[in-house]
Amino acid sequence: MRDLIDLWVGCQAWIFETAVAPVLFEFGLMEWYEPGFDAVEIVMLGVVQILVIALGMRFFEKRWPLDRTANDDLVAVDRVYTILNKLGIVPLAVFVVSFPITNQIEYLTRAAGFVPPRLEQIVPWLYDNALASFLVYFVLYDFAAYWLHRAQHKFSWWWALHSLHHSQRQVTVWNDDRNHIVDDLLMTLALAVFAQFVGVQPEDYILILMVGRLVESWSHANVDVSFGRVGEKLLVGPRFHRLHHALASPEERHIHDHNFAPVFPIWDILFGTAIYDGKHRPTGVDDPVVDADNGRGWIAQQVTVFGRFVRALLPRPMRAPIQPGLRPPAE
Repeated sequence: MRDLIDLWVGCQAWIFETAVAPVLFEFGLMEWYEPGFDAVEIVMLGVVQILVIALGMRFFEKRWPLDRTANDDLVAVDRVYTILNKLGIVPLAVFVVSFPITNQIEYLTRAAGFVPPRLEQIVPWLYDNALASFLVYFVLYDFAAYWLHRAQHKFSWWWALHSLHHSQRQVTVWNDDRNHIVDDLLMTLALAVFAQFVGVQPEDYILILMVGRLVESWSHANVDVSFGRVGEKLLVGPRFHRLHHALASPEERHIHDHNFAPVFPIWDILFGTAIYDGKHRPTGVDDPVVDADNGRGWIAQQVTVFGRFVRALLPRPMRAPIQPGLRPPAE
């Protein structure tokens, strides 16, 4: 294991010194030296995640697909999202915007005399158990992500962004990264601030993101799989999460307002949003305006969804009238 870690760090250092550091030096951006080194690791982790998805998870989708009539043309744009996100291109843009904000928040809290304690200071035995410490932080992170996910569905302005993720009719392992950049920015800011206040260390935070997003990629897989009667209560799987992407019907108008948890279903169970009925439902959205995202590429989706977001922020009298047959957004 030590040899693998040394090899990983060595590759990271070589890439940084060869391709990144010279650029930072050339343009006088040396204040980004340390973040740049971390960014190299994010790209490397992204490559690993793409390989796991493409070679591992896709094997199960091809071998045991739930929806055998899937239209691959609809999925193509999701692959673009995955590449842009996993290789750090979109996260870099989000990081450039969010880094000064989170730094300022950290500065203000420390200037006010508040230094967020690490859990290890509250529970000292965690100092001697790195795995237990990681798992505790992971659970706390997932708890925050659960409530943020509910907020994405609760507020009309946030749903205007998040609806892009739900508009995909063909949910697959590529679907997890299908998000608007502003939505990614809001989630990144909220989770980064939360991580600061509970004392998550940067190295733990990166690993939490990687493991969590791999689980989330698998939970979108086009397979009818769960982790068994007990396991499906412990870890989110494709069957559990697919219900969250279910197409609303007159009988189930808010079916997608269930099964929010990214990794641990316990939050849905505790707060009454879990459904375990095993039914197979079509996926997508019942709003034709949002469903039209399926015919657009990455740039068109980003522009169109941002327009929906801006309109949702306007006072009601200034919004465009709701077309007949369309349900109004949730408030």
